[in-house]
Amino acid sequence: MENFAKAIGMKLTISGKIEHILFQKESFFIAKLEGGAKISGSCLIGDIDALEGQEVELTGSWEEHPKFGPQFVFDELQIKGSELYFYLTKVVKGVGQKMVKRLIAHYGEEELLRILDEEPQKLLEFKGIKEKKLLQITQSWQRYKEMRELAMFLAPYKIGQSIIVEIYQTFIGKENLIEAIRENPYMITQVKGVGFKRADEMARSMGIDPKSPFRVEAAITYLLRDISEQQGNSAVEKEAFVEVVHEELGFEDERGLIEEVINRLIQREVLYLIDGYLAHTFYYRAEKGIFEFLKSRTANPSKPILPNIDAFIEHQEEEIGFQLGEQQREAVKLLNSGVRVMALVGYAGTGKSTSAKMMLKLLEAYCGYESIITTALSGIAAQRIHDTTGYRAMTIQSLLVAHKEQDTFPYDVVLLDEASMVNSQIFFQLISKLKEDAIFLIIGDDGQLPPIGAGNVLSDIIQYELVPVIKLTKIYRQSEEQAITLIADSIRRAEVPEYRQNYIDFKYIDLSIPNYYARRNLLSESEKRELRENLNQQILEGIKREAVPYILEAREKLKAKDIRGYLTHVQVITPMRGGLLGVENMNQQLQKLFNPNAKHAIKRGLYSYGLYDKVVHIKNENMPSYSPEGFKRGDDATEQRIFNGMIGLIFKMDKEEEECFVFYPNEQVVVRYSFDMLSDYLQLAYALTIHKTQGMEYETVIIPMSFSHYIMHNTKLLYTAVTRAKKMCIIIGEEAAFKGACKRIDTTQRTTVLGLLAR
Repeated sequence: MENFAKAIGMKLTISGKIEHILFQKESFFIAKLEGGAKISGSCLIGDIDALEGQEVELTGSWEEHPKFGPQFVFDELQIKGSELYFYLTKVVKGVGQKMVKRLIAHYGEEELLRILDEEPQKLLEFKGIKEKKLLQITQSWQRYKEMRELAMFLAPYKIGQSIIVEIYQTFIGKENLIEAIRENPYMITQVKGVGFKRADEMARSMGIDPKSPFRVEAAITYLLRDISEQQGNSAVEKEAFVEVVHEELGFEDERGLIEEVINRLIQREVLYLIDGYLAHTFYYRAEKGIFEFLKSRTANPSKPILPNIDAFIEHQEEEIGFQLGEQQREAVKLLNSGVRVMALVGYAGTGKSTSAKMMLKLLEAYCGYESIITTALSGIAAQRIHDTTGYRAMTIQSLLVAHKEQDTFPYDVVLLDEASMVNSQIFFQLISKLKEDAIFLIIGDDGQLPPIGAGNVLSDIIQYELVPVIKLTKIYRQSEEQAITLIADSIRRAEVPEYRQNYIDFKYIDLSIPNYYARRNLLSESEKRELRENLNQQILEGIKREAVPYILEAREKLKAKDIRGYLTHVQVITPMRGGLLGVENMNQQLQKLFNPNAKHAIKRGLYSYGLYDKVVHIKNENMPSYSPEGFKRGDDATEQRIFNGMIGLIFKMDKEEEECFVFYPNEQVVVRYSFDMLSDYLQLAYALTIHKTQGMEYETVIIPMSFSHYIMHNTKLLYTAVTRAKKMCIIIGEEAAFKGACKRIDTTQRTTVLGLLAR
């Protein structure tokens, strides 16, 4: 132990055979060597499991982990023996072990390397390699080579290998990437996981002057966009922001320099100053565009649509067998008056869908069915607005892609549903494609969470009355036994609902710790932690018990090939990612119930991905995609934008080609993923965060309630979670945590360019 203590922190090189991978997440892993020593670090290999059984040489140092004891933390990992054989069999896709042995035996290692680098077409002469396989080999080999070169360039700057993979993927296809980074090291702040500090360390080690205006500019532009994305503010108070930049740059007293660079950026229109607030051009132009659009559309109303709107409403009420409420009638009459843009806002259960259907019926009489399109951010929300109104629906991105070659959409009416989810960038993209005389209807629920990303368009529209707004407040119930909408409304108003009664659509299961407040004063910190962990385990077991009957029903839908029904039948929703009741652990636990003993399962990173697993896509990315019909025909894939939050089903696993295929029923698209992409682009979706479920709707929702999640508890979050349930909402956990969440109002206010312009 004395020798180990002396070795801590010393740079060493050790060798050994990797016996077992203990943990992996993305490119980071912990493993045990033969002999028992533990190692940890990151490497460029997508398939970490391929390292098991390999002799490796590691450069790094011994460190004492507070929980897991001594570990060798490595900076570099090299395969001993035939590195070419290892990479061709384990890293480069499309070549099996037998073929690699034959290739090396035929050409020799040196000649095979030359062929891969200089004339890969020559491999077509080799038996078993055809055009498709050669393309896989060459693309994968080129990717590996470029990453190795990038890793060698970045090695002196202590950039971890997991970040190197992210840098490569962010700038994939960019010519002379290494030279571009050398010229402007701050460009890597565009990479997920790389903040200004990391890029600055690298730039400083390259000799950048600490007071260089180039460095100050990089800090300003990065931090302003980062604050906007993380906090949702598209505008930041200038004086406070200067202090943030000053601290980030580590200056003693250089606020004058920062102000000078900010002024130059304002002159160049990279930044804008509004009433003492700074905005990045990326957000300013979008929200100024929204402001001008709404202003111009409200300033020039059209003529009334029908001369006798009351007769129209009465006729439609007879058709649907339902009488509109006073507020709903007011919405239809406002639309008939000739407005070209309006907002219909209402909480869960107030009849937004019924009102929207009646409004679209009115517009159909004016311009015809084919001239109307409805849209929403998520596929499930788009499908729901189609189901409730009967009019065609597309996601916003599908709509934009479908008409990307045209200046405007070919529609006279565009209805945007679930508008609370839509940030200013996406909202601006949508309105920028509307025809000059198109009617734009905005439907939403401002009780829900604000959008992910900068801006808060629906909230600003309501607060500053930027367009005519009708607010629906009366809740419609089908029966006394149905309570989801009433419970959700109580939560929205920061009141504890009547949750203990027997309802057919809501159930609360109390798993509180008996006499907790009296007992906790007598317990040590470790005893309190253990008590809480035991309770969280009970809540987890309770969730699994409650989920089982719904899982059995969901499986019947899967057998009947009702993929959409399977994916939306039951959903566990939780506020956080980590811990026993977080998304990551619950997904692994629920997978054993939903899809036990999955065929052709592949372990990648945190999760095992198998046939018929429910998954969520986690990055906005162009992916090789097919229409369902095109996939069946064997058509070639086309590049299509696949969006963060799309829920799908793995329906095909091809171990030979090392690919899997996911069907996204709401978007009607099949997407191909290579096995080494799985942990980067997919996660299991049996449990999702509340933010991930915005705009979604599920037959049954199960929500854990624990003080472990207290930091995330507030009325907006809980209201959003409860209103995801269509037929049944089950909450399991601590009563005091539930009551606290019902009363804790989210007071966070977003500062936006749109709000500043509207004041």
